[in-house]
Amino acid sequence: MRRVTNQKAIGKKMARTFSCRRQEIVEDSPPVRDLLERWPALFDVIQVKEEFKRLTATDLESQFYSNLDKYTDRLLRLFCFKGGNAARKMNEVLMLLDQDAGVDNCREVVIRGLMVYLSENTEHLITHYQHTNGDLDPDDLKHHTLQMVTKGGSADGSPLEAGILLEGVQVTAGLKSVLNACVILIGLMYAVNLSYPKPLRYTFKFFQKILLELDSGKLSPKIPSLKNNLLT
Repeated sequence: MRRVTNQKAIGKKMARTFSCRRQEIVEDSPPVRDLLERWPALFDVIQVKEEFKRLTATDLESQFYSNLDKYTDRLLRLFCFKGGNAARKMNEVLMLLDQDAGVDNCREVVIRGLMVYLSENTEHLITHYQHTNGDLDPDDLKHHTLQMVTKGGSADGSPLEAGILLEGVQVTAGLKSVLNACVILIGLMYAVNLSYPKPLRYTFKFFQKILLELDSGKLSPKIPSLKNNLLT
């Protein structure tokens, strides 16, 4: 009960301070480390989704998952016809479907496959630390400008945990899947006004314009043809 009450109180305070916070973020472009100190609630998973709704009037999770599910079958068919050097990488991604037929795993496979289909490297977004116990090494984290990191999920049954790094700072931890981390990362990028990283710009443009249907009138190269393939 206290958790619910606290979230309501935090939400009200975040709503009241939205205007001044947004002005500070857009005009001053403070480092993420400073924002984390000044606005710690902004990086809370619940508040990430609330801030996204304040900015876009869109429910982040439901919109993202709804359209991802809507296009999943068509995307998987497109992935199967991927040729050239990317075919091997795509086959490795699609083989993950054989390990788990669950909805969330299928969604994650589609996200990974999308990056390969758009000729972008999944390692630019997702780094896995298989043998790490406890906290990740800060000296390693500082090299990541924008990254999802995972640990655990090994054969011994340890659960997978995912976190998010922005500008070398771990801003979110304890997420249950890559899929969950991906959604929260999108929300955080809007919340702190980050540009899409160039090596992943098409993936994030797809998330924004096709899955979230935001600013969909202006499509970047590669996205129009993919959108047409999804609609035919």
